[in-house]
Amino acid sequence: AYVTSTQFCNWHFTPSELITLRSDCNATALKRLQSTKEVEVRNNNNENMNNTLVVGLDPDQEFKIVKHYVYLMKILFDKFTTPQLPNEVYGFAATYFKRFYLNHSVMDFYPRDIMLTCLYVACKAADFPIGLQTFISHIPRNQERYSYLVLNSELFLMESLGYDLWVYTPYQALTGFVIDLVAYQRRICGAHSDSYLLENRSDAQLVDELCKDGVNLINLWYQTDLCLTAHPSQFALAVLVELGHTRPQLDVEVFVRDELCGCDPVQKFKQHSEEEDGDESDTKPKKDTKCDPETRWQELSSRLDFIRQTINEFQFVTDLGPVGEEEVILDECRNPLYNIESDEYAQAKSKADSLMAMLE
Repeated sequence: AYVTSTQFCNWHFTPSELITLRSDCNATALKRLQSTKEVEVRNNNNENMNNTLVVGLDPDQEFKIVKHYVYLMKILFDKFTTPQLPNEVYGFAATYFKRFYLNHSVMDFYPRDIMLTCLYVACKAADFPIGLQTFISHIPRNQERYSYLVLNSELFLMESLGYDLWVYTPYQALTGFVIDLVAYQRRICGAHSDSYLLENRSDAQLVDELCKDGVNLINLWYQTDLCLTAHPSQFALAVLVELGHTRPQLDVEVFVRDELCGCDPVQKFKQHSEEEDGDESDTKPKKDTKCDPETRWQELSSRLDFIRQTINEFQFVTDLGPVGEEEVILDECRNPLYNIESDEYAQAKSKADSLMAMLE
């Protein structure tokens, strides 16, 4: 169950907690930049310490870059047609990516490198492993470079994630909700209804249509922090409600209120009868821990409204567009120790290789 998972215990946050984590990471990276700049000034025998002003990203700019690379990850994910990757792989990878940058800055670890590693590890964790060469073949250029990078970053990524690799995604929950919705409408409207539900389509066709559109919304919404702040079932339910806004004939909110929350009189009577039957067979009275259906609906409705407000206020990336100011700054303040093309990286690697040779 989600509430007993490592995902809920270790990777479920409030919006204010996310702000704090990202601000701390950003401050640490800027401090590293400042120290590096001061060392450079001293080595150049420059007495004017006013020249130590560093150029770096702020937390909002870092988040914008992360959001951009979540979109790029989806583009790369779509290139895998032979074999075609399951949706869960993208959900795993996007979640890994968002988690990683809660504890690290894009100024230290370049997001393109981490993005590729997240997607590769996600294939394994989602039980759809593919070979490294097959994976790299879907990258348009610099395949040898990225093969080396992914191979050497895999363990570091897993360690950064605390080895919490299993992710509860909204995809399966969405499918279940859609099937229940269609069955509910069939029961309410009858087999020969002229409603939108049955117009020129079978139940299976409607389920496929809703699931396809819902998956597209889930993939888009992974740019937000919902995978870190919302239960997967609430994530999926918010997507279903959003689908209902473009299909008012489906009465999605009525379905959620009456069927899922149990506010329908028939549902209330059924629950009451089941409770009475249970009381007759029990030797000890049970304490009723279930909340009232109306209360459940109010709480869920409030949560769904909050998610919808978050979505409405969010600026999604929907195309690649030109290189932004953030990317230009990132290239200037990137940590050379983690850039395999830098002299600093080559020196550090040579030193590490020498130490390993001594141990052997």
